[in-house]
Amino acid sequence: MNLRVLITGSGGFIGSRLAIRCREAGHEVIATAHRSTPELAQALGVPDVIPMDVLNPHVADLPLDADILFHCATANDIVSRDFKSGVNLSVHGTRNVLELALRRGIRRVVFFSTIQVYGTELHGEITENTPVRCESSYALNHLLGEEICRFYAAKHGLDIVLLRPANVIGVPDASTVQRSTLVPMCFVKEALATGKIVMRSSGRQIRNFVTSDQVANICLCLGQSFPSAATVINASSPWNASIAEMAGIVAEVFFERTGIELVLEIQSDEPEQGNKFRIYSSLDPCRDSAEACANAARGMIRRLFDYFQASM
Repeated sequence: MNLRVLITGSGGFIGSRLAIRCREAGHEVIATAHRSTPELAQALGVPDVIPMDVLNPHVADLPLDADILFHCATANDIVSRDFKSGVNLSVHGTRNVLELALRRGIRRVVFFSTIQVYGTELHGEITENTPVRCESSYALNHLLGEEICRFYAAKHGLDIVLLRPANVIGVPDASTVQRSTLVPMCFVKEALATGKIVMRSSGRQIRNFVTSDQVANICLCLGQSFPSAATVINASSPWNASIAEMAGIVAEVFFERTGIELVLEIQSDEPEQGNKFRIYSSLDPCRDSAEACANAARGMIRRLFDYFQASM
């Protein structure tokens, strides 16, 4: 079934990939972004990108109709460094978008949160019923946005998925994506620039990595079967890896490309042990196997090398 999908933040890391995957799946994509350019529209493969500042209360007056709204214009780790800006975007921005959905009769909304609402260093079994434990302003901002969504679901009967992605890895789809501080993107960039990777920790921290394509595929699954009311869904993969392991994969690909051994400089022995956890998701049938996820991550790192080498 082809859908009409509205995406906020289509110039961002996840929003741009989602727009492309929805278009490839045959859906009609209404892309919006804070800064709209012909270059962004071309990168997404859409006729145009509608300018939208979600902090403008008049957003709710825009004549945008859709079957489902994906709200990707939420506070990333960079915006969250400024507490006021992060809270403003999470609370007022999310409210304005939900008012738009309410006024235009868009009953299905996906709010992009983060797995970090469960904690920065995850431990044990993480389910969608695990109590939240915000330890950063980034996590708190998303939890505040979730609460606004719960309010609108309860008061106005909207069906809203609170999607909590794990550590998303991917290749930027547009020049508007500036997320080179993320692992493993930062490692690839540093390796090509300096011939080494400097880690200021032991790298034993364990993370759950999921590709931007896998997150988009989860969203496509939601388009086929959407839960009612406010529903938490973990957008994760069955594959965990340490930060040091990701650096090691980057080193292997670097050697494949150059024939040169990449220097890994570890400046600390902390933490002494890695955290152990497993994330469960109600959308397990939409997730790849752990082996497929590891292979996808390796392929994504090769594509990151191509991306950065092309820009050098």
